[in-house]
Amino acid sequence: MKPIQYASESDAGATAEPVRLLPAARSTFNERWLVALGDGSRVECVAYRGDTLCISSQVGCAVACPFCASGSRGYARGLALEELIGQVEAVRACGYALKRVTLSGVGEPLHNHAAALALLDWCRTQRLGLSVTTSGGPLARLAEWLHAPHNGLTISVHAGSEPVRARMVPKGPALEPLFELLEREVRRMTQRRRRKTALAYLMCEGVNDSPAELTQFAQRAAVLDLPVHLYAYNEVPTSQFKPVARADYERAHAQLVAAGLTVRMSSQARIESNGGCGSLVAVARGPRA
Repeated sequence: MKPIQYASESDAGATAEPVRLLPAARSTFNERWLVALGDGSRVECVAYRGDTLCISSQVGCAVACPFCASGSRGYARGLALEELIGQVEAVRACGYALKRVTLSGVGEPLHNHAAALALLDWCRTQRLGLSVTTSGGPLARLAEWLHAPHNGLTISVHAGSEPVRARMVPKGPALEPLFELLEREVRRMTQRRRRKTALAYLMCEGVNDSPAELTQFAQRAAVLDLPVHLYAYNEVPTSQFKPVARADYERAHAQLVAAGLTVRMSSQARIESNGGCGSLVAVARGPRA
């Protein structure tokens, strides 16, 4: 299949080099592409269920989550607005009638704050809902995004205790200041904003799956009254982390629900091998295809 190319105009009027899509994997619900950038770097994007596109915001990631393939080779640079839009337009050129875009691929969107905000404005002109997944830092930027006109904001927590948070999200904010900010800002949010904000907890065997760890998370989350996404983990070759057994995943769901939380389990699209949290890869300045 010939690579799909998309070239956009920069603010200065010069034409950016094309974003090229190289087919990577297709499954029942999802299609994933390598995204070849003009400088030879590569990231990935994935279409979920035909109408939602998960795009990358950076080449690599500085947060260094050990379960995640996206930052396994370190951080290189943020993507320009043209490269963010280019991913959307290239997938549209493949025939996808997109309704939503999510900045949940390679990179930490809040570390590419200006481009992410500009993408939000662009998506609104296109009648595309933009959602964001973030590890929460920098906290000042998280506070701004909590009140922005996004279509959804998910904060990746993945822990109930500080030691486990430091292991799961090494370069993200600690739980104490994170939840202090959330508690303060959630009180100021409209009910509509609250419905579009969620906490994420990715289950990893032997790391954050104990009843005690889940209890601590539930205690922190209960005061916020925000929904929780309880994610099943898809193994990636760059990590030694493992998923929990299905019975343990369902037990964790039952425990959090019993604690009074509204909990959503992974959809079938996210369970597929090319759709899981942390499964997208970045390569800095690799050879062009």
